[in-house]
Amino acid sequence: MLNKLPTNTYLLCLAAMSSIFLLSLLIFWIEEVAYIYFYDIFHDSLLRNSYYSCIFNTFLAHVCDFSSVWLIVLVGVERLFLLHRKVRGLTCEKARVQVFILLAFAMLINSWILFVADMDSEGQCDIKEEYVGMYKTMTVVETIICMALPSVVILICNVLVIVKLNEHVRQNPGSPAVSFNTADVVLTTQTSAPSHTLKSYTRISSRFSIDVEKAPKKKKKKGIRYTDIQLTRSLLVVTWAFIALNLPNYVYRISSILFGVSDQTEAMQKISLLAHVFLYTHHAFLFYLYIFYSPQMKRRLKPTAMKLLECYCFKPPGDYIDHT
Repeated sequence: MLNKLPTNTYLLCLAAMSSIFLLSLLIFWIEEVAYIYFYDIFHDSLLRNSYYSCIFNTFLAHVCDFSSVWLIVLVGVERLFLLHRKVRGLTCEKARVQVFILLAFAMLINSWILFVADMDSEGQCDIKEEYVGMYKTMTVVETIICMALPSVVILICNVLVIVKLNEHVRQNPGSPAVSFNTADVVLTTQTSAPSHTLKSYTRISSRFSIDVEKAPKKKKKKGIRYTDIQLTRSLLVVTWAFIALNLPNYVYRISSILFGVSDQTEAMQKISLLAHVFLYTHHAFLFYLYIFYSPQMKRRLKPTAMKLLECYCFKPPGDYIDHT
């Protein structure tokens, strides 16, 4: 089922990007904790003092962050087109091509990091002094490409999606799905009528035959499925969470770089910590949302989890087989 929905292609890649981002962050945290508490062992750690580790981790984090942003945009645009066109024009093959193009573009546009990242005198991964000006310029460009422009697109898409969902609710109150074709219902009702209604059926046969002839044309006009509406409502949370959790990080970076606000003050350091916590929370949110909130994943995870519990936790001792 998962590979039949184009939206899940985006969501799967989105979860993968967030997982890679969090994994690189976890490795960095483990290394830092080991360096602090086991200094005698890890003060000459190749991982900590490696130039290639520095540029690779920095490059990977930027690529994952960039890809996550525009995958969210693709999800919002795909939902908008689906609700307004009432046909699924996007296929899984097209979605995969879009994902590959996006990943290639993300690597290309973030390749500048491979040339400016370096280890400083204290063994910390930082920017080369001669490229500080370039770093400030690219920070502004990243803010526009990864925050301002996606936020505008997401806001427009979300407003149009909400308008369409409200229109659906007004037109179909209490209906779990929208059906624009009732010819099949009429056909079933009329053909299952008792014999004493034959005269009545004959009187309306001409009108009924016209409806039957028009039925194939009506079937071409597909309605909005309940699963699409449910998934769209869920993905609205993803798009709004992107703006809410990423905005503080970019506001902090712009204020410290463009407006010259010192990042060494206690207040700015607390703001920096809070902004990074929001950024990391966003990636964790994307990962857990796909795993636990996707209807398709829930249908598969729960039976699998129950089967594992049954096999390893609630299995009677006599059921174990000795293979020796």
